Amino acid sequence: MWQEERQQKIREHLTAFGQVSIDRIVENFGVSRETIRRDLMEMEQAGELRRVRGGAVPVIRENSSFQVRHTQRLQEKRAIAATALQFLQSGMTLFMDAGSTTSVMSETLAGPNGLTDLTIITNSIDVARNLTDPTGEPSRRFRVIILGGEFRQDPMEMSGPVTINDIHRYQADVAIVVPWGVDPTRGASDYHLSGAEIARAMVQNASQTMILADHSKIGAPARSVFCPPADIDTLITDAKACEHPIFDALRTTLPNVVIAS
Repeated sequence: MWQEERQQKIREHLTAFGQVSIDRIVENFGVSRETIRRDLMEMEQAGELRRVRGGAVPVIRENSSFQVRHTQRLQEKRAIAATALQFLQSGMTLFMDAGSTTSVMSETLAGPNGLTDLTIITNSIDVARNLTDPTGEPSRRFRVIILGGEFRQDPMEMSGPVTINDIHRYQADVAIVVPWGVDPTRGASDYHLSGAEIARAMVQNASQTMILADHSKIGAPARSVFCPPADIDTLITDAKACEHPIFDALRTTLPNVVIAS
């Protein structure tokens, strides 16, 4: 296999799974570990990826807008949201953090098959907007509480110490949160400390924790853990996650791993 062909396949694997393993590439490509290491080194120097122990992950680009992230793996996110709906009941109080998957989840809640009499407490302007009546009037199906704090533009959210303090004023039935990465050892984590602090506070003040994570989040490295494995009640992911090397360990460690159909 030519070098450019190998590197293109590495790019495709990064896009699909959010990381690549040297062992998996060696097995699939039938080349030496040193050859793959050289490929990864060249791609890192070109700014295409970041090498980590045992493989590589995509370069995190801050200029990737929320609108772009919202459209990525949209089919998987919609399947995850539809499956999550089955675990909720009318009359519940929900925490929802800010992220592209929670935005899709709010669209599902607002749809014709959604629930009623829900109270949603969120720091996401996008989630709140999706759950508002198109006329601009408060929805008769939902009571939406927007947490206080400092406004951030991308995604449009409230964050900071005021937001954290505000979360502790409430108790929810379920915290629906979206991680940057999830694995069987660390649990759910976020790349940004501010997002991790908000998710952690929501988890602490909810009776149950539901993690929504498409396959790109499985095993993805992140900086700050906000929910250890023991505190994850339900993880909902998509079918491609089953191909990840750590997926069996996730199923063994977590009490309830659900594959969205």
